[in-house]
Amino acid sequence: MRFLLLLFALLAPIHGALLSPTKPSNDPFYNAPEGYEDANVGDILQYRTTPNAITGAFFPSKVQNSWQLLIRSEDSFGQPNVFVTTIIQPFNADPSKLVSYQVFEDAAKLDCAPSYALQYGSSITTITTQAELPFIAVLLNQGYYVVVPDYEGPKLAYTVGRQSGQAVLNSVRGALKSGNFTGLDESPDVVLWGYSGGSLALGWAAALQPQYAPELEPRLLGAALGGFVTNITASAVAADGTVLAGIIANALGGLGNEYEDVKNALLNDTTTLLRSRVNQFDDYCLIDGVINFAGTQFFTGAARLFRSGYDLLNRPEFREIIDGNGLVYYDAVPSIPIFIYHGTLDEVVPISNVRKTYQRWCDGGIASLEFSEDATNGHITQSITGAPAALTWIMARFNGTAPVSGCSHVQRISNFAYPGVPAAILEYFESLFKTLVGAGLGPDVQKDDISVSGLSKLSSLLSS
Repeated sequence: MRFLLLLFALLAPIHGALLSPTKPSNDPFYNAPEGYEDANVGDILQYRTTPNAITGAFFPSKVQNSWQLLIRSEDSFGQPNVFVTTIIQPFNADPSKLVSYQVFEDAAKLDCAPSYALQYGSSITTITTQAELPFIAVLLNQGYYVVVPDYEGPKLAYTVGRQSGQAVLNSVRGALKSGNFTGLDESPDVVLWGYSGGSLALGWAAALQPQYAPELEPRLLGAALGGFVTNITASAVAADGTVLAGIIANALGGLGNEYEDVKNALLNDTTTLLRSRVNQFDDYCLIDGVINFAGTQFFTGAARLFRSGYDLLNRPEFREIIDGNGLVYYDAVPSIPIFIYHGTLDEVVPISNVRKTYQRWCDGGIASLEFSEDATNGHITQSITGAPAALTWIMARFNGTAPVSGCSHVQRISNFAYPGVPAAILEYFESLFKTLVGAGLGPDVQKDDISVSGLSKLSSLLSS
C-alpha cells in the first residue's frame, strides 16, 4: 500500500500535466474569428464541449454535459469584442430553468478566466474560482442549467462596470440561442447570482438591462447580489496596506486594461524603480495577486507606491473613470426583482455604499428590492453564510412565489437565519462555513481579519 501511495505521489504531477486544459492565452478558441464584427451582440460565434470536465481537484463535482461558447459582445466604448461563456447541464436537467452565475474572478489576467478555471487540471492560482464550484453544484442539484460568463472580456477589464454588465446580458442572450446543442429551452426562466466581484458585474447588468437588453425582461425573474460592490474607491481605501491589498493591484490592472489613460497615469505617478510593480498589476489571478501585494501601501505612508497618494484618484480624468464605474453613482434603476445580502462587518466592501445604493434604487421607484443584512459576518464568511438565503430566494423565484413589493431591509444576527431555508441546504453551507473558519486563516476571519500566517499557508500551497 505504501508503495502504491508513493507511486501515486510521483505520477500525480505527470498525470495532472497531461490533463491540464490549454490556457486561454494559448488557446485559439478565445480569438475573435474573421468577420465577427458583423454578428449581433449575444450571437454564438462558435462552440465546443469543454476540453476538460467541470470539476476541481479540491472541489469535485459531476455534471452531465458542459460547453464553451464564444459570444459576440462589446466593450465600454461600444467597440465589438468577444468572450467565452460556459453552459453546464446537470444530470436532472430542467431545460426551463437557467441560472447565470457570475464568479468573483477579481483578476486582470486572461489565464484566470472562469471558463478555464472551472475545468479539471486548471492552475492552482485559480483556486478561488474553483472554490465557487460548491455554490454552482447546489444550483445544479436543483436541476438548473448554469451559465458562467467570462464577463471581463478579452482585455480582462476587472472592475469595469459597463463591459462586465453587457457581457453578462450577452451571455444570457447566447445561452437562449444554444438549445440545438445544449437542450435548453428557447425561453427559459432566468435568475442571476453573483458575489463580490461577481456582484459588480451582475449589478451593472441589472442596471443596464432595461435599456441594453429590454427583450430579456420577460425571462428574467430576478438577481441575487452578495458582498455587493458598488464603489471601487471605497474598497481601495479599505484594502490599502492590509493583507488583502493585492485586490487593489488587480483592480487597477483591470481599469488600466480598458482605459489607457489610467495605465499611463499609474506609471507616471511612481518611480522608475517601481514601474515594474505597476506593470505586474495584470500578471496575477486573485490569490497570487493577494499574496504578492500583501501589505502594500499604494496610496498611504511614506513608502507608498504612488507619490500623489489618494490625490491621484481625485484628478478629474481619473475621477471620471472611477465614478463612471461606480454603480452607487449610476442613475438607472433595475426593473427586475433584486435580492441583496451583505455583512455588516465587511472590511473589504464597506456596507455604507450598499446602503446608499439600496436607498437610491428605492427612491428611484424599484418594484422589488429585498436587502438582508448579516450583523455578525464580514466579506469572506458572508460568501457562505449568505448563500442559503440567496439560494432560497432563487428557488422561490423559480417556484413562482412573488418577491417583496417595494423595498425591505432586514438586519439579522446571521443570514443563516433567513426564513424558509431548506434544512439540507442549511446543513450543506454550515459545513462549508466550519471548514472555512477552521482553515487557520485567522481567529477573526468573520471580521475579514486574515492573519499573515494564514496567508503564508496559502502561499505554501501555491508554491508546492
